[in-house]
Amino acid sequence: MRPLIQEIQTAHTPESLVENLRGAAGVVLLRSALFDSRQARYSLVAAKPFLTFRSFGSRCEVFNAQLSTDNAQLQFGNPWHLLDALMSRYELLDEIDSPFPLGGAFGYWGYDLKNFTEPKLPRRAANDLELPDCHVGFYDSLVVFDHHLDKVSLISTGLNADGSRTESRANEQLNFWQTQLLINDLPPRYKDVEGSHSQPLSVSAVKPISNFNRADFIAAVERVQRYIRAGDIYQVNLSQRLTAQGEFSGWELFQKLAAVSPAPFAAFLDCGDFEIASSSPEQFMRLSGSHIVTRPIKGTRPRDADVTRDAQLAYELQTSAKELAELVMITDLLRNDLGKICEYGSVQVPELAKLEKFAQVQHLVSTVEGRLRRDITHFAAFAACFPGGSITGAPKFRAMEIIDELEPISRGPYCGAIGYLGFNRESQLNIAIRTAICQHGGAHFNVGAGIVADSNPAAEYEETLAKARGFFAALNLENGSTRVSRATAGGAPEASKSTISAAAKII
Repeated sequence: MRPLIQEIQTAHTPESLVENLRGAAGVVLLRSALFDSRQARYSLVAAKPFLTFRSFGSRCEVFNAQLSTDNAQLQFGNPWHLLDALMSRYELLDEIDSPFPLGGAFGYWGYDLKNFTEPKLPRRAANDLELPDCHVGFYDSLVVFDHHLDKVSLISTGLNADGSRTESRANEQLNFWQTQLLINDLPPRYKDVEGSHSQPLSVSAVKPISNFNRADFIAAVERVQRYIRAGDIYQVNLSQRLTAQGEFSGWELFQKLAAVSPAPFAAFLDCGDFEIASSSPEQFMRLSGSHIVTRPIKGTRPRDADVTRDAQLAYELQTSAKELAELVMITDLLRNDLGKICEYGSVQVPELAKLEKFAQVQHLVSTVEGRLRRDITHFAAFAACFPGGSITGAPKFRAMEIIDELEPISRGPYCGAIGYLGFNRESQLNIAIRTAICQHGGAHFNVGAGIVADSNPAAEYEETLAKARGFFAALNLENGSTRVSRATAGGAPEASKSTISAAAKII
């Protein structure tokens, strides 16, 4: 049978649909909030995965929603390989060409999966939130919002957990989505355009808690610079984790972030015990059949309402030797990553340091693309390039070693990826920055700064707080001020070496 694809007339937005789905298992929203970007044309909503995969190191859990038991099937091994094997069971490679996924694996892949891409990396950081390294649902149906054509489509494949496909399953899921999208079934507050963002979140304190105090973060920056001077590294991305306590859900935080900090690759994930709210501006990779694209962002300037001043800021960004050097370095790193999985001679850089303007900021962006070798699956390509070089440093392996040494708390989903790998080989993933984990009455979000030879350690600390302004605004917190949690405070471990110069800086 062929997947069922049905266009439907509805008054629902992606947000109002998710509001209707609250309480359903495994709700996912991948939200494009900047519709003029060709890379961010669609918003996707999925729910009720037929299979859920979670990993904790090499211990992997697989939950089958079509069985009467809630017990997980345990498997041990490399999560990348196990996920790739599962994907092969559900592939729909002979189906019609489609620019969006016909079902797929949706979720997050956390930063610590790097240890299965590079097995020799250490793993010292404490996973104090006890989060899985990845949380991935396999979905046989979804809703696609096409913001360019203003159309809404229902996708239902009829897939079952054993890989079989039945018409009854396809019609059942199609009917489920039709019911959810009834034109007159909008939640009341979405009938008022501003209603979903009008109420402030309830936060317990005016200052977030950090796992670093200012002095310890500055000391860690100085240790990175000693590594640079010693010739170990060119640049390292160093982050701190902020925590805000309060009575709000991840969905409420996501909506506030969408209002104050819209982004083309935003995401909301309901992972059961916790939720993820992301307002990421950066695409990690887009894969369509054998074609792969990655688009690193480096360099940022604010937008200005005054046209002349806005143009001045753009010129300043485009002529900054430091920003250009940074982007060129990361572009080259990603070109090398793609070279490991693409056909010889196919890797190209069609855009280098292109200026892209968003609602609040403007960035320099490069495009690196290639053609995958025939033996490389989308999961294999994803794993080979993971994590994105724009949020580790260069050289990549040594940068990750230093991050593990200096950051005492696991990054979790931060600096990993959120998105989907489609059963029809249509896949897209973001870089999980500007991302919060909501759990047990708190929101945890990392903010980082790129450390280079001439970095000012105090300024780098302030830069991390500046990057948290979207979260501060969403949570009504004091901007630029933190206190240190007794549970996680303390200096970073003493570095064994010193460090040398760099041409660039990681944002």
